[in-house]
Amino acid sequence: MTTVSRQLPDYYEYEEEGTTYYLKQVRYPEHMPLLHRWMHEPHVIPQWQLNLPLVALSVYYEKMLADDHHRLYLVGINGQDVGYTEIYEGKRDRLGRYYNGDPDDLGWHLLFGETSAFGKGHLRPVIRMLSYFIFENSNAKKIVGEPDHTVKPYAAVVAELCYELQRLIPMPEKTAALYYCDRDTFLAKFPKNSLNTSYKAQVNV
Repeated sequence: MTTVSRQLPDYYEYEEEGTTYYLKQVRYPEHMPLLHRWMHEPHVIPQWQLNLPLVALSVYYEKMLADDHHRLYLVGINGQDVGYTEIYEGKRDRLGRYYNGDPDDLGWHLLFGETSAFGKGHLRPVIRMLSYFIFENSNAKKIVGEPDHTVKPYAAVVAELCYELQRLIPMPEKTAALYYCDRDTFLAKFPKNSLNTSYKAQVNV
């Protein structure tokens, strides 16, 4: 069976105000050294807790890539890989234990590994890209999110991007803030080409 996440394109390119952003699927073992470096960055360790030796991290990602309820992508800006995202099926994820999910719900986790991408206004366009990517390539009526409620950059920008706080969820390692982004609300606020944008998706690159 082809799952919701497995139907997503392998590559997606998005342009906003002259800057080109992209998603490309993680390739194993090609991208392991890069992910290993990012997971050891001081700003990444507290939230991801994957600062493992390369062999242990490789085992972790072998298991992740075999799991068909999510897809793993690198995030790029103007040709440089700067971050990592996991797009997952909310109902089949561990999050499904904490909320009443729809089978088509998708969510994402995001990290910027390269500090050179900080402070340049990229967070909002990247979140918009993830939202467009999901809504254009799936039947999801909403996007779900469950960041640690103490993550201030997320809370500071998502409301203006149509991510609405539902409630706090006690999870073993954190108190998560459950967010929903409604398809119709997002696309009404950000219709195509409203931000001088363009899109391109490709499968099996």
